[in-house]
Amino acid sequence: MPKKAVFSKKQIFDQAFALFETKGLEAITARNLGKALSSSPAPIYAHYDSITQLKNELISVAKDRFLEYLKRPVTDKIYLNIGIGICTFAKENKQLFISIFLREQSFSDLIREFRDVIKVEMNKDSRFNSLSNEFKDMLFFDCWTYAHGLSTLIATGFFPADNEPDDEYIKERLMQGAATMLYKRLEDYNSSLNNK
Repeated sequence: MPKKAVFSKKQIFDQAFALFETKGLEAITARNLGKALSSSPAPIYAHYDSITQLKNELISVAKDRFLEYLKRPVTDKIYLNIGIGICTFAKENKQLFISIFLREQSFSDLIREFRDVIKVEMNKDSRFNSLSNEFKDMLFFDCWTYAHGLSTLIATGFFPADNEPDDEYIKERLMQGAATMLYKRLEDYNSSLNNK
């Protein structure tokens, strides 16, 4: 009788995270993970009560990694740091970015969770405290659209591997595009308040 394969929780998690990165959250099933471990699914349940529990842990680790990028103090402007963080995350975690934000079968709740993390960070920028929530949501959408577009180009190989954008290029693009749009919106918003 062959010896039963024994895996540590870390080995199972690492294999599951690799599947998550390359094939998306929908690929995390007991059968797929067992196959990736060259085992039956049984060892998974020695460490996890359910696949849902494992998926929640995967999402939590991915969100923490994403948040690290958003919080990097590259500049003194929180909004700009968030945009740079999204793009840098896409550059350094291409498959994970694609799995979270671009998969056809992505879970809309998962994407919403990651967007909510961004909103929390954006709300820490005191320059926007006096703005209405409706206006802040519009600013968020505009900035998200621009940063997500640039990060998608980065993650999907639009830029040749030998000419990937560096942090300075990303910062410059965001300053010329998203920041210009942001300050124009703020100017229009303040003008509309002054005209009332």
